[in-house]
Amino acid sequence: MTKASRTRGMPRRSNQPASQSNRTRWVLIAGAIGVVAVAAVVAIVLSLGSSTGPPEPAADPIVVTGEPLPALPLEGPDPAIGMTLPGLAGIGLDGEPMVIGPAGGAQMVVVLAHWCPHCQRELPMLVDMIDSGDVPEGLSVVGLSTAIDELRGNYPPSAWFAREGWQQPTLIDDANSDGLQALGLPSFPGFVFVDSQGRVTQRMRGEVDRATLIQAMDVAAQS
Repeated sequence: MTKASRTRGMPRRSNQPASQSNRTRWVLIAGAIGVVAVAAVVAIVLSLGSSTGPPEPAADPIVVTGEPLPALPLEGPDPAIGMTLPGLAGIGLDGEPMVIGPAGGAQMVVVLAHWCPHCQRELPMLVDMIDSGDVPEGLSVVGLSTAIDELRGNYPPSAWFAREGWQQPTLIDDANSDGLQALGLPSFPGFVFVDSQGRVTQRMRGEVDRATLIQAMDVAAQS
């Protein structure tokens, strides 16, 4: 009996399993490539979304008009009392042009740095004060986001303010902290209280308790 006759009528060996294995392998590879591609697209979208706000620190220097306030001394009388608040012009957290200055009337200017632990403790109290109606009528509260450093914690400041519920108009300081220097504050948190004529009634620095802030706001609002 020949080899041909011995194998005649027997089922032929099929290569289908190997073919299916190859197809499965390519499907898995294609699926992996697809997952990577989707992840890349998501990353790009997220990065674009995070860059829609204004630069922090501000891309352009703060424009200071008027006479900058002298440095707040560690002790003794504050030489800035009675001086006109200098004008600070730049971009706010909302991406719109913003000015802090004497034309704003009675106000409390709050100076905060995103990485400062004292500022991080002070901000929730300030938000609660505003929400509770502790700000006297006729006085506005504005902020200056300063000493901005993307290499330090709690960056970007805009995300921190949003998490804490801070909704007050806030100016973004530049890389040189020109706004901070113009207010003469050597540290933060810092506070500048201004009367209806744009004159400084008081300055403070460091963590300040609620009652002290309310008293200073009342004086500025009534001056």
